[in-house]
Amino acid sequence: MDHVAVPKTLGRADLILLKIVAIVNINNIPPTAVFGRIAMLLWALAFACFFLPEAVAVLVFAKRYPGEGGIYLWIRREFGDAHGFLAGWCYWTNNLFYIPVVLVYMAGIVAFAGGEGNADLVDNRLFVGGLALGWLVLMAVLNIRGLRVGKWIQNIGGVGTALSVVLVLIAAGIAMVKGVAQDAPMVADLGSTTGLAASFSVMCMAFIGIELASTMGDEIRDPARDLKPAIFAAGVISLGSYALVTGAMLLLVPIGDMGIIQGIMQAVSSGAKTAGVAWLVGPVAVLMALSIGGSASAWFAGSTRVPFVAGIDSALPAALGRIHPRYQSPHVALIVCAVVAGTFTVLSLLGSSVGEAYQVLLKAAIVIQLVPFVYLFLGLMKTAGVRLASRAAGLLGLVTTSSAIVFAFLPTPEVGSVAVFELKMALGVLGPVGIGWYLFRRAVQRRADSGSAKAT
Repeated sequence: MDHVAVPKTLGRADLILLKIVAIVNINNIPPTAVFGRIAMLLWALAFACFFLPEAVAVLVFAKRYPGEGGIYLWIRREFGDAHGFLAGWCYWTNNLFYIPVVLVYMAGIVAFAGGEGNADLVDNRLFVGGLALGWLVLMAVLNIRGLRVGKWIQNIGGVGTALSVVLVLIAAGIAMVKGVAQDAPMVADLGSTTGLAASFSVMCMAFIGIELASTMGDEIRDPARDLKPAIFAAGVISLGSYALVTGAMLLLVPIGDMGIIQGIMQAVSSGAKTAGVAWLVGPVAVLMALSIGGSASAWFAGSTRVPFVAGIDSALPAALGRIHPRYQSPHVALIVCAVVAGTFTVLSLLGSSVGEAYQVLLKAAIVIQLVPFVYLFLGLMKTAGVRLASRAAGLLGLVTTSSAIVFAFLPTPEVGSVAVFELKMALGVLGPVGIGWYLFRRAVQRRADSGSAKAT
């Protein structure tokens, strides 16, 4: 790959905030909290079986293969161009599903900003679609201006995430002091085996993100010094946030009333009413929306570096590898990602309720995003010079990731038609993967034809 000069703008504080906002996505909590207190144990299990092996892999490969591209670069070096492209393609295209998931969830939070009387807007597809597309355009424009500008969306989102977690915990504390906390069961009635398994796949995906900064490896000021403490801080904060906020939600909202999209705000609203400060619900909704919007921007900016690098490598159209002459950002890749993510947002809302569209987007994103981690853990197991403990971490991560992929295809209670859900899942997973493989094979054939033409 040709060297491309990009400005080094990410310091240690930026890395920590980027990892926090990328990992701690509280929209992952309501779909799992509905199964009862056992969800808190599952968060700890997902952390031990997925996050820790991922942390080992990221530290090993970031040191071995520094540079722009991250997981795409690592897998290409370990398994060759074809597998590297497929893994990078999946890492990118899953975010074309996941970013709409985050944007749809953000719209549900914003609905609370105008008070509970407007909470029904979460089911209004025009409101949800309009707000999601508006934020997508905003973060695309700011990231095109470069990470010096775009990183502040992520940084503000990281601060918003921390404050949101604190406010939810305060609301739960107030409910306990006043004796109005809910008595959640260990396992809810709807906590079937298949439902719990599907939730575990969501939890594994929720811990993905510590590798995101490495996709911008050339833009980190001092990766050797800053990556390890940033990963440690992100791990502690993410596990604590997921487990504690799950417990807080179970204290604040009856399981039967917990919505998968607006569940967090239900909890905050309940706590604010109990404390006699219901007027806080609107400002809290705005703060949490900024947190979620920052998460969307983090994944948008980071995952875009994959087609940017692949464009340089000629696996995708070379235009994707262009850098803006003024802002030094991969502006073509950013624009393409914004257009495709916007299209998926609109399509997901057609013919489905908002809740079901959310589930399909989320589960398809899980499967596609976990594919590169199958490669990552296989690479950790086979790489020469790696310690036995690291190889064991790779095996644990591989088993966990493979299981989570299977679990993602299990329908949840929000699904109206199992057949339609499975069909959308199949199309949502096989379609992007098939398109990526076709594009790669076409690029290989073109290079071969060009080489033959030159030879003659």
